Amino acid sequence: MGFLSSDPKIYSNLKYHGFASKIMQEDYYTIFAPLLQMGWRWDAERKVIRQMGEQFLAAETPWCHAKGTPLKHCALDHNVLFPCFNIIHPRCLQCWKVVVTPHNLIQLFELEQIQLEMNVPCKCGIELRDYTPKFYGGYFYNHSLDEGRERYEQVRKAVDTQMTDGKNVDVILKRGCTEYEMIKGPSHLWHTTAEEEAMIELCDAFIESPRSNGDQSRMVKNHVKLRWFLWAHMNGDMTYKELNDGKSIFPDYVKYHDKPIDDIKHDLALASANMKAGIKIEDSADFLKLAQEFADDRGLSEVGILAHSLGSEYRSKFNIKNINIQEVPDEAKGDHDELT
Repeated sequence: MGFLSSDPKIYSNLKYHGFASKIMQEDYYTIFAPLLQMGWRWDAERKVIRQMGEQFLAAETPWCHAKGTPLKHCALDHNVLFPCFNIIHPRCLQCWKVVVTPHNLIQLFELEQIQLEMNVPCKCGIELRDYTPKFYGGYFYNHSLDEGRERYEQVRKAVDTQMTDGKNVDVILKRGCTEYEMIKGPSHLWHTTAEEEAMIELCDAFIESPRSNGDQSRMVKNHVKLRWFLWAHMNGDMTYKELNDGKSIFPDYVKYHDKPIDDIKHDLALASANMKAGIKIEDSADFLKLAQEFADDRGLSEVGILAHSLGSEYRSKFNIKNINIQEVPDEAKGDHDELT
């Protein structure tokens, strides 16, 4: 094992004192190493650490933003300071969220309409976080407890009157981000220490994290909303069919457990002839009817016997006298052009 190739946890226990301690306090490369692991890089000329490359369209998000939050800096506070240094920025201590929990996709779209009409900083979408026990969520951002309580009353009234079964939709007021409460404990105990304030100053000096004040584009929102439909389907929320012309976004499987077996065999014969030989299902049904009539007229017990007259080695034992099914489900037909 070579120099500096031990388990990183070992180096976290290094203890520097005196002159070495003073050097350590200005070892900014090590201090900001967590950002380097996240893809950030030092700008050698300007002596700041920043994200490299161009900024691309952020389309892989679960959220639609009705209005942005220019007074916040979540890109730095939530995505850098907290995960890298376990610091809750003072800005986050002044963040109060009204949270709405729709039960289904219909309610989610109704909530989005409420947010668009209110025209305040907010977002809504699907909940992908495994520590958040719900499928959908909506958030209204506020800058003080007083503003949060006022917004809560406004949102509660709108949800009650503008959402389907709105009175049964949960609406609460909470402080800051859920992740903070999971890791740092109850939100009423949050505070910023002197050491954390010093680290925040250091981050302000060395981290270049530009804010994005532009509105979310319609193109991105359309992409996000189609993913909402897929999420609803995956989680058994079939209310989405009301917004999809009553249809599923995926074909259903054919079920064979409840139909008479002879009916099923008849359907399979029609579908097989259609797929293998290109015979229209209607033509196959007419042919089988004629064959059945011929078998009845000649006293043949099984219509499948006639297949031998056509050179087939297959002998079907089913009788289709009382079968009236003329069609098989579309999803059972497959793509005939591709297979013939």
